[in-house]
Amino acid sequence: MIDKKNNEFQVIVIGAGHAGCEAALATARAGVKTLLLTINLDTIAALPCNPSVGGQGKGQLVREIDALGGEMGIVADETSIQRRRLNTRKGMAVQSNRFQSDKMGYIRRMTQSLMLQPNLKLLQAMAIDLYFDNGNIAGVVTVSGEIFYAPVVILTTGTFLRGKIHIGDISFSAGRAGEPAADALGNSIEKIGLPVMRFKTGTPPRVDASTVNFDGLEIQLSDEDTAPFSLWSGDSEFETKPCYLTKTNPETHRIIRENFSRSALFSGNIKGTGTRYCPSIEDKLSKYPDKDSHKVFLEPEGYYSHEIYLQGMSTSLPEDVQEAYVNTIKGLEMARITRPGYAIEYDIVDPGDLYPTLMSKSIKNLFLAGQINGTSGYEEAAAQGILAGINAAAVINGKKPLILDADSSYLGLMVQEITTSGLKEPYRVFTSRSPFRLNLRMSNAEERLSEIAYNYDVMPENKISLIRERFALMDRVKTSLENYTLTPSRLQALFPELANPVPASSVTLAQLLKRAEVDINKFADLIPEINQLDTMAATEVEAQIKYEGYLIQQKKEFELRESMEKIALDEAFFNDLPTALTYEAKMKILAVKPNTIGDLAHIPGVRASDVAVVAMTIRKRLKNGKNQ
Repeated sequence: MIDKKNNEFQVIVIGAGHAGCEAALATARAGVKTLLLTINLDTIAALPCNPSVGGQGKGQLVREIDALGGEMGIVADETSIQRRRLNTRKGMAVQSNRFQSDKMGYIRRMTQSLMLQPNLKLLQAMAIDLYFDNGNIAGVVTVSGEIFYAPVVILTTGTFLRGKIHIGDISFSAGRAGEPAADALGNSIEKIGLPVMRFKTGTPPRVDASTVNFDGLEIQLSDEDTAPFSLWSGDSEFETKPCYLTKTNPETHRIIRENFSRSALFSGNIKGTGTRYCPSIEDKLSKYPDKDSHKVFLEPEGYYSHEIYLQGMSTSLPEDVQEAYVNTIKGLEMARITRPGYAIEYDIVDPGDLYPTLMSKSIKNLFLAGQINGTSGYEEAAAQGILAGINAAAVINGKKPLILDADSSYLGLMVQEITTSGLKEPYRVFTSRSPFRLNLRMSNAEERLSEIAYNYDVMPENKISLIRERFALMDRVKTSLENYTLTPSRLQALFPELANPVPASSVTLAQLLKRAEVDINKFADLIPEINQLDTMAATEVEAQIKYEGYLIQQKKEFELRESMEKIALDEAFFNDLPTALTYEAKMKILAVKPNTIGDLAHIPGVRASDVAVVAMTIRKRLKNGKNQ
């Protein structure tokens, strides 16, 4: 007979993907007895699509996870096989890390963190139902009939809820390739009344690296100067590996177009809504018929792996078609597919049912995080997981729930948008979504979030002490740069390349650092403490100085926007939209027809720059005495 005491926990997490891992670690670190259930212990934190972490907006999320005491950044650093920093020709606010990880190494490293975490138990078991006692959530029922008890449950089921894989006209039940779907749990969730929707995502074929001809392809090497995601990680256990770039061509497109009718996407077999931001190759050709080629990135699955991921070739075409068009691409003429691409449909729960804490409005103390909330991507999932974990622990520990504002983090922005905007497609974070992106830099995540993590017991005392010491060092360096003055003659002697034209009066090092071509390390001989800064801290000090004028201007724009948020938008406005709006913004605005500028600002797909255009346009029209 099972002893009920052995099955009693304070929080149960269902699913050990990226959301589930962060949620379980957060609750356990907050001193809460936690059970993490997963269908397969060998695929914890799996990377079923691209084995990469970070990217535009996503890199900022990884840094926020790290600042909140999470694990993703550490694991990504310590299993990386390539590191790159994106958007280096643009401002620091939109620059993002993107690391390729060793797929199996990532699983192994995250599993190690979970296994060594006090207050956390892992168990391989399939959850089939939620358990209630007197109408309150009280635990989880597994396929064996065993009940695990807890007053708080977190659902992080990814694509497993009634998941269905499509390859051409073949379809079958699966949570992802090689793993069973959670059909019983999906049925249970719908039965208890949670609002269920159907979404779709996909993945491209993988090929055997030994059958690829890399000669003549554009090589992409690792950038070893890229700062790590985490302040707490060690070196990667793997050496670096390159990625390569090739392109599709008219012959590739001919084969795909001739087989449009065999695509599960176009045949009508797929009912779920897919993301516009990661379309299948057949979707690209349908939407952009005049485009002669599309980029295909050849990315290694791991250091020891012989499989190559064909980024940009997501598909639901039959296997024979995939083989035919892959072999038309330069470098892939003899490539052998090891795993076909596929599309997968799965259930989500409408995130409109969520509070900003990620607790369900329908069922008290039931939290949801990750793709079950309609988001896409490992980073979006992990970020939600840590927030759900913090708030689940807050319920147990009697703390006030944590609600993050959109101006404090991309995590706060994402939660605000998915819970209030009426999600119609899988959600992805982009820096362009945030009007506050100048403030939401990768380099200042600790400044924004680490004290919050400490107050919620997920950031230990030793780490917050080191972060505070780091801030003090950064402040000293910034003050030194602002106070260190060079006369024109000394400037010419020390930095002749910066003395043309010769300034009329003395200049500070901070004034010189505002120049686009100057970086902080140039002044390390004059201010030795610069050498004590880690790379991300040095970047942040530089950003604070370079962005000073922009931040002042942004504050004025915020004040204008706030003052106009309640101004109504009438039919005349919709009949005469500002020409400077992006095409996507115009289509979104006309589809929704928001009542106010504030409502317009919350429409997914409408960028901060679009909101600024609307606010300034209406202010001019009002000033000129014209109707909107």
